[in-house]
Amino acid sequence: MDMRPILGRMHLSPSRRRTLTIVTACLGSFLAFLDSTIVNIAFPSLSASFTGASNAELSWVLDAYLIVIAALIVPAGGFADRLGRRRVFSAGLALFVAASAACAAAPSWELLVGARILQGVGAAIVIPVSLSLILPEFPVARRSAGVALYIASGALASALGPPLGGLIVELADWRWVFLVNIPVGLGALVLTWRVVPESTDPDARGLPDLGGSVLVIAGLGALALGLVEGNAWGWA
Repeated sequence: MDMRPILGRMHLSPSRRRTLTIVTACLGSFLAFLDSTIVNIAFPSLSASFTGASNAELSWVLDAYLIVIAALIVPAGGFADRLGRRRVFSAGLALFVAASAACAAAPSWELLVGARILQGVGAAIVIPVSLSLILPEFPVARRSAGVALYIASGALASALGPPLGGLIVELADWRWVFLVNIPVGLGALVLTWRVVPESTDPDARGLPDLGGSVLVIAGLGALALGLVEGNAWGWA
């Protein structure tokens, strides 16, 4: 199948392109934040599917996603500034969609946790880069409006997660909690290539400090791990 008609650039007016760029970036961050809460309500259904797994083991389906986001969100934004925001955003979104499909198809809880880790990597890329795509579309004096729009989309996604997850589990299987990401994510991916302009940080040189990135990953990962597992492992 020839994908060029689908992925080719659209000829749009500046205002139309600006609107679609903002919508696309918010859609990406919406999906990433949605999956931080939508899976929670499906936990009883997961327990019924994976009867050989304990609640502590299944909790990693929830925890792994959040820990990976916390660990990778800072270096991911730095790489996007240097390598190209649209390119990195597309890669993160594609990984998120592919990992969502892997989550839905997971035959065991171990593979589900592994797929959630990959989904977290995709989300850690999409979340900061979506903001860097939004801000250039606003004049400097109005960039607070862009930040507010970004925060609102994330807050809405987090709030919708539990009721939407409950509705999906009530009507279908827990696997549909992940499958709903695929058509929305693919639509956002097509829009990214058709309307979002490529941009970089002109002041960025080379790659981010790899040693610093490792320290950020280790420090934030350990902090997030302690917060999500403190009650189970004991705060002492």
